[in-house]
Amino acid sequence: MKKVLFVVDERMMGGVSVLLQDILRFINIKKYEIDVMILHNHGDYLNNLDKSINIIYGTPFFEAVDYNLKEVLKSKNLKLIFRKCYLVFLLKTKLIGKKIIKERKKCLTKKYDVEVAFKDGITAVFTAYGDSTKKYHWLHTDYSQFDPVSKYKSLFQEIFLKFDKIIGISNGVLREFLKIYKARDTEVIYNLIDEEKIKKNSLEENIEFKNDKLNLISVGRIHPMKGYDRLIEVLHQLDINEKLDKVCVRLIGSGPDDEKIKGMIENYKLQDKVIFMGKKTNPFPYVKASDCFLMTSRFEPFGLVILESLILKVPVLSLEVLSIHEIMKEKYGIIVENSFEGLYNGILDIIENPTKLKKCHDELENFSYNINNIIKKIEKLLDE
Repeated sequence: MKKVLFVVDERMMGGVSVLLQDILRFINIKKYEIDVMILHNHGDYLNNLDKSINIIYGTPFFEAVDYNLKEVLKSKNLKLIFRKCYLVFLLKTKLIGKKIIKERKKCLTKKYDVEVAFKDGITAVFTAYGDSTKKYHWLHTDYSQFDPVSKYKSLFQEIFLKFDKIIGISNGVLREFLKIYKARDTEVIYNLIDEEKIKKNSLEENIEFKNDKLNLISVGRIHPMKGYDRLIEVLHQLDINEKLDKVCVRLIGSGPDDEKIKGMIENYKLQDKVIFMGKKTNPFPYVKASDCFLMTSRFEPFGLVILESLILKVPVLSLEVLSIHEIMKEKYGIIVENSFEGLYNGILDIIENPTKLKKCHDELENFSYNINNIIKKIEKLLDE
């Protein structure tokens, strides 16, 4: 039985945590002895894994890995500040390898046949300097918009070449990565998604919205990358132009921009048209009850929320982001320019032409997302 280790930096709710949880639900785990290494025990996800899967936590050295330096300095936590500065020093001087080897010995008790660095950044460092027989790195980031390791480019080019294979979640993600870095071998494996679980969860609550309103929804981390500030500005302009009278927009999620977005809604007096719902453990009943899902990210490497919406037969209005054409045909939704004007005109279009959404909804009756080939690819990778 092969020993397999998946490495993540934390367990905050997000696309990476959801994807890993789904992978570990769908692959045949009886074939493997699986451990999950969580470098920093921060967050409340990855709790419902199979009992056969062992969770390991990193040493205090990794406490600062998922915070940026500004956040750490703002915390005024001297231990955290020291650990972050020490980590940055080791990365800058390329002395990180020796430290990683020491820290691995403190928390790992066996050698693995396969080790997967499952998130961009520090997980690659942790895996690259290990002694696992096979090493894979999973890319989830649009490197054309945000390179998470750009400050240590020379070091990470060395690190990436230590991997037997680099996995991209889309052709676009892999293409943009290879414009910057070299790799020994690459492969594209699309994101898994638990279609039956999404459908089942969508039925847990019976949510019904008013039929005389166009009900729009967006679900995601309230973070600058997700573009909710721009969305509120667009809605404000539509309101000024008297186009929001029969529209209700719901935002589900939480994050560092919570107070900013709440403040914008209040300042623009949009409370009766934009409902900030905060974090919802199960957002799917609300998505299912909506007329259209808004994907407003400034950049997005894949967008699991798009697939979730399509599975629930809800059309998507999406900004032009990396890989959008790989995962959504325009008959299932509308793709617009990634700008203030693009989002404004896109929302205005579905307000003034509701038949467009009706046509998309009709097309979605035949939508399905076949995950069998994805499962086969993942198991083949682990079996190599």
